[in-house]
Amino acid sequence: MAIVIPRRFLLALAVPLLAGLLGLLCVGWYVSGRIGNEALRAAYDHRPPLCDDAVVVALTDSTITLRPAADDSSRVRRGTTWGLRWRGGWGDVDTLLGASSSAVTRRFHAHLGRPQPGTHVDLSAETAWSNPRQACDLPFQEVRVQTELGPTPAWLVPGASDTWAILVHGKGAERTQALRVLELYAQQGMPCLVLTYRNDPEGIASPDGRYHYGLTEWKDLEAGVRLALAHGARRIVPVGDSMGGGIILAFLENSVLATRVQGAILEAPMIDFGATIDLGIRLARMPLIGLPIPGLAGTVGKELAAIRYGIDWRSLDLSIEAGRIRAPVLLLHGDADDVVPFESSLALATRFPDRVSLVRFHGARHLECRSIDPDRYDAAVTKFLQELPGSP
Repeated sequence: MAIVIPRRFLLALAVPLLAGLLGLLCVGWYVSGRIGNEALRAAYDHRPPLCDDAVVVALTDSTITLRPAADDSSRVRRGTTWGLRWRGGWGDVDTLLGASSSAVTRRFHAHLGRPQPGTHVDLSAETAWSNPRQACDLPFQEVRVQTELGPTPAWLVPGASDTWAILVHGKGAERTQALRVLELYAQQGMPCLVLTYRNDPEGIASPDGRYHYGLTEWKDLEAGVRLALAHGARRIVPVGDSMGGGIILAFLENSVLATRVQGAILEAPMIDFGATIDLGIRLARMPLIGLPIPGLAGTVGKELAAIRYGIDWRSLDLSIEAGRIRAPVLLLHGDADDVVPFESSLALATRFPDRVSLVRFHGARHLECRSIDPDRYDAAVTKFLQELPGSP
């Protein structure tokens, strides 16, 4: 005897299922749109800093007392060295001199203006200096790197060694990002080339106006290597931050000039773009309601992004072809990174222990390693450079 299911029951079952599916697609579409607008589209945020990290409580000629505006995980209480910015001025803070339950006192160096009590400030891992002479008192010249899209600007800091450092910044940043570590390499006697690349504010826009997370940008690094070799370099040490690290990995996997690389130093490298997006989805919240994005909706969003923007997620996982890399690689990564997952660096170092070494910085967020522990950071980089064959 056939079982007859009442139509009203089927309808009652179908309505919530269809509503759930529609909701899933809507959230997925929202996620895919954010991927396109925030991760792929080359755009720059030139708004003034939010100045929401801390409030100035007191100020002397050499110290500043700050009250964290958020929670105890604020940069105010963590790390050693931070850039300090406020509307109309900037400086930097370093040594922690004292702390209470509500405020922290640090040594303070003003560079432009002085904040008054009550001023809201931001703390940053980057410097506000605009060139190598201002930041490190290093002589430099502006040069042009001939890329396949045309000439792009770069800084060239001279040095006596025939081993050159080529510094590659991260997504959405400018070459000034390299100023926070530039002196470390110049002190080794290494000439330093600080690159720009396609879709930089100072560079040339790609035809599609999108980032490709190393898949195309590595060619601009290759052009920088050609310039260095033409000016007497015998060996190259590329240095990259975040997406800049991904660009270097793609170069090492694809360029005929990869054999000229003596070693590579990468901080928080974006090894797997898909894993980075997964982390962003886990940390994101849905608009208006503020709830976390369901994992299934995130998966749907990535699939929709692949359709809408032609993303090949597998090709953007640079760990897949990492076996082609022959040069030693030093990874520096904070285990509290909230942008690029620390696990990607850990997996690469675990997979290739003969050529990839990882220095873990506990509690450091994205690109905070040197700010959290500058002595350990500098020691790791110096040791790596000194142990390379034919070191400078």
